[in-house]
Amino acid sequence: MTQNQMKVDETSEKLTVENNKGNKPYLEILGDTIKPNSLLLAILLSAGTSLGCYNIGLWLFPSIASENMVASYSLLLGITGSVLSLIICSILFKPHRILIEEETSAENMRQVFEDLQLDPLEELALIENDPVTKKELEELGMLNSFRALGGEQKK
Repeated sequence: MTQNQMKVDETSEKLTVENNKGNKPYLEILGDTIKPNSLLLAILLSAGTSLGCYNIGLWLFPSIASENMVASYSLLLGITGSVLSLIICSILFKPHRILIEEETSAENMRQVFEDLQLDPLEELALIENDPVTKKELEELGMLNSFRALGGEQKK
């Protein structure tokens, strides 16, 4: 190995180590990936805003409203606080997803069917028997891909 190759290898190792140090673990909740710190901050912000607005209502409304309506108005103000915290959290925590669009091919479809444990012949039969679905797939140009995949399964 030459000296230049060693420098490149050392540099790439350092980058890998630095990237691994910078990566934080993510949590998956309801099929979405989030940072634990963001989740904790969002929960605290939501609870604080909702309960804060509710307590402000309990303090403010006795001087304005009748005694039997104070709890209801305070609850309504707490719900308003929840909506406010939803807006604040949506501004603070933007999604970091990267969507990649790919051309649909028979190979991609075969992989999807395998991942979902579906039988292409059964799916093709359902599509052929449903005129609405059949028309939509024809318009998208995917019906032939389904037929090709179903034809491969017959062999």
